[in-house]
Amino acid sequence: MTKIINSKLVAMLIGAWITFCAMTGDYGGAVFLLFFYSLMLWDLNAKKATGAGNTDGNK
Repeated sequence: MTKIINSKLVAMLIGAWITFCAMTGDYGGAVFLLFFYSLMLWDLNAKKATGAGNTDGNK
């Protein structure tokens, strides 16, 4: 999943589709894709943050 989310090809395809949606006036599709991709990135970053283990108080 990490490789798919961080893939430059996927980001380019999503960007091209968002541009197409914006050019045709379908802003709902463009906003949905931006929201969906941002949720995937947020979930990936949340998993990285919680997967690091408890580092509080370890001096």
